[in-house]
Amino acid sequence: MTNIPIAQQAFENLATGWATGDFRPFIDMLADDVVFWLPVGKQRDTGFTYEDKQQLIARLQARTATGDRLIFHPPDRITSNETTVTLEFASQGTIGEQPYQSRNLISFDITGEKISGIREYFGDID
Repeated sequence: MTNIPIAQQAFENLATGWATGDFRPFIDMLADDVVFWLPVGKQRDTGFTYEDKQQLIARLQARTATGDRLIFHPPDRITSNETTVTLEFASQGTIGEQPYQSRNLISFDITGEKISGIREYFGDID
């Protein structure tokens, strides 16, 4: 079985969250002990978890409350192995009241049908 459909659904749910501010469908796909890696910015090279999903929801809602919005273009490249799916895509929008446009990568580690790890390569958008 391939994990690509699960990763594609997570990507779509995350894209919808960034566009609308409703991240609930994405949050519902995450394992309770999900680990995030952000290779640039303040969290560079440091994995971190949230005590509960409410903390993650609060972080995402804080971004949207300040007007941060992104539009994800459909992935133009998807690679995978047994546990990880990486999607490459373009995005544009507003981060920190500044225009944002970039090519991005996001990798999802999948355990069962839940996202257990996320690595976001969005550039320095702290």
